[in-house]
Amino acid sequence: MPVPEPADPRVDVGGPPAAMGSDSPALDRFTGLALIALVVQLGLGIHLRAVLAGMGEPWGAWPFLRQAHSHLGYYGLVFPLVWWAWRRQGLPVPGRLQTAAYALATAAATWGFVQAGYAPLSIAASTVVLLVWVIAALRLRRQVVELRSWWAPAVPAILLSAVAIPGVAVTISRDPTFARELVQAFLTLLMFGVATPAALAQQGARPPLAPAWTIGVLCTAMLLGPWPGLFTHLGTILLAGQVLWTAWDLPDLDQRAAWGGLALGLLALGTGALPETQPVAIAGLHYAVLGPVLMSLGAALVGRLPLLARLAY
Repeated sequence: MPVPEPADPRVDVGGPPAAMGSDSPALDRFTGLALIALVVQLGLGIHLRAVLAGMGEPWGAWPFLRQAHSHLGYYGLVFPLVWWAWRRQGLPVPGRLQTAAYALATAAATWGFVQAGYAPLSIAASTVVLLVWVIAALRLRRQVVELRSWWAPAVPAILLSAVAIPGVAVTISRDPTFARELVQAFLTLLMFGVATPAALAQQGARPPLAPAWTIGVLCTAMLLGPWPGLFTHLGTILLAGQVLWTAWDLPDLDQRAAWGGLALGLLALGTGALPETQPVAIAGLHYAVLGPVLMSLGAALVGRLPLLARLAY
């Protein structure tokens, strides 16, 4: 794969693809940001689970904490680990100045969501986050034309998700239900169009037909978002088949099981065995992030764990 030339000296371009057996934790700006976000996420998660368990609110009353939790997971944990994976594959990633601006915007957005949910601070900071995503995606434009590629779906997924943030800002007060559906589509696009391909590439999985994968991602996002229908159900089945086809050839048992479970969940959703409701979508995205995606990209933080530890996780 040719390495694209950076558009300016602030852009990093990774070296040659790393060997699959060389996973080891190494602190850099991406893994450092991900570690900080992970610690904060653990704190938010403890609070939310205490509330759900009827144990009160250990950190006080924060009615918008769930929004902060979900957005920080993507802004501060998933995307830095995705960029770590891109860098290992020789792809351009945000430079130091962009990463610093991104980290500040992530912190501001998280605090804004904690205080008031979708409000001026969180929306403005999310716009900066979005801008860095779009710039990073546009630097992958040469990969868009590749027929078999893990990277081609990232560009349309990020650009289409960019429409969701202003869409949510406009509709949150007038039509909260539609705004929540847009958020769900936004999260799904990024999970299956950006994070999942990076995680599977990190495992050395054979790349899919990029157009078919992209269609499946778009249909799944619409099914879980504002436009469920026959076509989006069929597209979700298409994505499920591709994930299952990819998982079948992974060398490690725990990876085959984790990705196979995700494929079966998508298949159940596409066939109608599972309803396309918000609780199902939230459960599915949590499984994807905490299961196969972090099991693959988590090597950036903890290295390659023994098989028993991975199976226990």
